[in-house]
Amino acid sequence: PVASERKVVINLTGAGVSARDIEGTTLNITVDKIFDMHGNESQPIHWTALVQKNPLKWTKDSVNIIKKYGDSYTFDVDIENKGSFTEYYSLKNLPQWLSIVGSETSGELAPISSKTLRFRVDPLVRVGNYDLTLRLQGNDEILEPLRVVMKVSGEEPNWNVNPTLYEHQMTIIGQVQLGGFLLESADSRVAAFINGECRGVASPEKVYDVPYVTMTIYGDSYDYADKNKPITFRIWDASTDITYPDVNLLSQEGKELNVTFVPDTLIGDYQHPAIWIKGNKVEQNLKLNMKWNWIALGVVPEDLRPIAVFPDLTLFKTYIKDKSNAMIYSNGSEWKPNSGRIEPGKMYKMMLSNATNSPELPDPLPVWGVPMELSQWPVQLNRGWNWIGYTPLTTMNIDEALAGANPQQGDRVKSLTGIAIYDGEKWNGSLKSLESGHGYMYFSTDTTKLKQFVYPTISSNTHHEVKGRNHDAKAMAPPAPLSIFSPVEAGTYSDNMTMVIQLMDGEEVIDTCEVAAFVNGECRGAARAEDGLYYLIIAGEGSGQAVEIRTYTMDGFITLDNRLTYATDQNIGTPWEPYVIDLSNLPTSIHSVTADDDTNWWTLQGYKIGKRPLQPGVYIHNGRKVVVKAPHANPQ
Repeated sequence: PVASERKVVINLTGAGVSARDIEGTTLNITVDKIFDMHGNESQPIHWTALVQKNPLKWTKDSVNIIKKYGDSYTFDVDIENKGSFTEYYSLKNLPQWLSIVGSETSGELAPISSKTLRFRVDPLVRVGNYDLTLRLQGNDEILEPLRVVMKVSGEEPNWNVNPTLYEHQMTIIGQVQLGGFLLESADSRVAAFINGECRGVASPEKVYDVPYVTMTIYGDSYDYADKNKPITFRIWDASTDITYPDVNLLSQEGKELNVTFVPDTLIGDYQHPAIWIKGNKVEQNLKLNMKWNWIALGVVPEDLRPIAVFPDLTLFKTYIKDKSNAMIYSNGSEWKPNSGRIEPGKMYKMMLSNATNSPELPDPLPVWGVPMELSQWPVQLNRGWNWIGYTPLTTMNIDEALAGANPQQGDRVKSLTGIAIYDGEKWNGSLKSLESGHGYMYFSTDTTKLKQFVYPTISSNTHHEVKGRNHDAKAMAPPAPLSIFSPVEAGTYSDNMTMVIQLMDGEEVIDTCEVAAFVNGECRGAARAEDGLYYLIIAGEGSGQAVEIRTYTMDGFITLDNRLTYATDQNIGTPWEPYVIDLSNLPTSIHSVTADDDTNWWTLQGYKIGKRPLQPGVYIHNGRKVVVKAPHANPQ
């Protein structure tokens, strides 16, 4: 200590204690045996001091997020520098599902200033509860915490009952056991069914701090057939978004109860509750479109016949093919051939269209079966293209899902709408995650004739793992939504080809455009830049059709390239060797059109006219912007 007049200075840094060691802590200080100028010794004096020396701070302590799986979510947090020196900051502990929009993970902040950081949550971060701490580090290497608490919910089952439709009721008081633990989440559901119709639904509620489910089950009067009809149960676990369709009800002694509808009866009480336990089946929900879908089952149904796996699709015109083009189909009333089977884990391309009496397409389409034991169902990869099914029942980011595949530089994975290419260290592209129920195509460059891998198992415990990683959060941020081009709907065509394009203007990289591919005047795909590159998915079938690449600049719509032809599963360009198009070498985008040139006209909104317009305005002709000054006048 150094004393001066009425001040005592305690220099901890001189004792080997850094500012980072004590920031945010409370110091307990005792000063004793200090002598004055006359040799008098002081008595002990005690102080406490809260240390807050770091000039670089978050402007809030925590962020709370509630979102649905698949929904986009962004939030803003300010950082501020209250000091008199420039702070060079960096962000630590960013998880892979969190990226920064329009900023880097590091930068500088001028004295007495602030900056807004916008964070984006990956729409496909899997269902679960998350709790992590982001760290902001400045010149003194002090880690300022920001707690992020997030709840991601799945799609709640459509289990509803209207009590006014029924005259009688019965009650069950019980608890739900899943894997030896009681189901506590109030967002979860237990439902009762009679003849497949929902007659009761309830959620766990705390009674004396213990979760119970109090369910009322409704039924018709004695004049109808509900009395003594068997009741079946289903459970939806909101924390994992998994539905269990095979549920038993036990007495507290463990005896299985065969529950039938008996009006005015009570099963269980709060001292002796009944127990719901799940069977070995789960419900996998497939999100399908009335076009082409790439699908795969992650469950093993009891009966592999299409009519048993997809009973709801019998009334649709349904075509299902595998890599060998073996076809299973329904004509709207029955499935052919009789020998057709749906194999778990196998990727299929499925086309759906309406038949004469088709109902509304179920959304989602449920498939019941036993979850696949992933270690027993390895994925096989040959050199070249492979059709692979994604069999886990929860979403994983692509690095996590394909870690066991030992990818090589040049390996590619694509879906109907996205592409990822491995550069030797990481996956790059628009495909960020693999989703349950989807099929993918994997191009292997490995010289090994055949190799195999298994997907990692994600348990309910690892569901909430939020360990941060030092990744380039800006590069992972997705591009802005399309606003100029309107591609065909996903699934319009069963196949696609892919491109990785880089736009240049001399030496400058152009990453602010939209790039689109047209085949026969139809927009087959469009993309905005990710990390300076345009990952373009071009939908189609077969090969040989001319492909025209277009964009929109300040000069209007321009044709970038018209020398390409479509070929299914072809890829042009990579992240390290993209297909480069130099805008400085292109002709001007506005030009005259002769009077007899009257085909391939489009509005600025992307609608095809098919003939020379009669009304004045600005149009697109052969990929170029054209001004029509007056009716019947030659466009300029």
